Amino acid sequence: MHTVSQFAARYQLAITAAKRGLSVHANAIPEDLNEAGEKGAGCTISQGMKSTCNPEIKRQETEVHKGIAGCMLGVLLPCVAHAQSSVTLYGVADVFYGYFKNSATSVSSLNSGGLGGSRWGIRAKEDLGGGVTAIAVLESGFNINNGTLGQGGREFGRQAYVGIDSQWGTLIGGRLQTAGYVWGTTFDPILMSAGSVLGSVTGEEPRPWIFNPLQDPARQDNALQYSSPTWRGLSATVGYSFGSNQGAATNTKYQIGTLWYTNGGLVASYGLGRSLTVAPGGDANTLEHAFGVKYRFDWLSLYGTYQLRRNNPGFTDKAWQAGFTVPTGAVGMFGFAYGGLSDENQVRSQNWSVRSFAVSYTYYLSKTTSLYGFYKKLWNRGVAKQTIFPPGGLPAPPTYDDHVSAIGIGMQMRF
Repeated sequence: MHTVSQFAARYQLAITAAKRGLSVHANAIPEDLNEAGEKGAGCTISQGMKSTCNPEIKRQETEVHKGIAGCMLGVLLPCVAHAQSSVTLYGVADVFYGYFKNSATSVSSLNSGGLGGSRWGIRAKEDLGGGVTAIAVLESGFNINNGTLGQGGREFGRQAYVGIDSQWGTLIGGRLQTAGYVWGTTFDPILMSAGSVLGSVTGEEPRPWIFNPLQDPARQDNALQYSSPTWRGLSATVGYSFGSNQGAATNTKYQIGTLWYTNGGLVASYGLGRSLTVAPGGDANTLEHAFGVKYRFDWLSLYGTYQLRRNNPGFTDKAWQAGFTVPTGAVGMFGFAYGGLSDENQVRSQNWSVRSFAVSYTYYLSKTTSLYGFYKKLWNRGVAKQTIFPPGGLPAPPTYDDHVSAIGIGMQMRF
């Protein structure tokens, strides 16, 4: 931290440099949405400008003044930004070509969000003093292939919240990416919307799970969430949603919590979720258990998930996945996953059951721009007639025991 006198001295030195005819500008570096941490501002002296200083001043002295002014402003500007509110604009632009096929038909289409959903957002924070910070996020998903809004046309459908962050934890309220969404994205080795096995077995089935990496109810309206600080590798998150139809005769409320343990390359989590649907014809509820583990070696990362869902009539659904990722030096990442789902019914042959595997590769053109590709295959069993990535345009298979495949290549840029 700088004292007031030091701050004033640096400010006066910067003013002196400006009076001597040195032009100065600041370049702010935007924050990347999916990378923790922030980068401060950097300052540079404009190049190619003639000095208006007294000709008698030596050239070496002029260069020294330029260097000192630049260095002092580099210290000055981040300090000013730290003491005030900050607003960051960020985004992801992602497009991919996909080819989808079942036994009856095939579809070729250009789509949005293969590696990550296309979005733009605003992240704001204000230092309230005493280690307390006010925070807010407004994040809008969009379809880059046609310019329409994502998430059913919502203006800020991915997330929109305001809250407080302190040493005691973080409390937020609004439309949230819940602990179930964070759990799903943490333990998905593919993490591509059309290529994700975990997405197929928990997000694209007729009754999406609370713990899934793709869609509602992993995101929830009218929700509150508290995340604890980390203590010896342990942390927890709890949340409650009042439902999307508050006050209506039919409404589904959600309760969700996760416990996390992190130690070196190990990340492990247990999640518990409950939904309660209140309706005139009778209430219904489900209870979910989610177990996830990831271990990172220098040359390999292993992933595993196992999920149970107990339904009101007494049946138990199961979803599971195993996979790995292998870095190819510093330029890319190879991924593999295999998993399955069984939604139980009274007659076992009438279960909604699927199996799926996928491979993927991501090539990093830079820190913010990537090329990627994937291949996925899904087998339907029992009464399942499930497709892959419905936005791609491939309808559900017309017959039972059908298989569906998808292949795609795309490009993503973050800013």
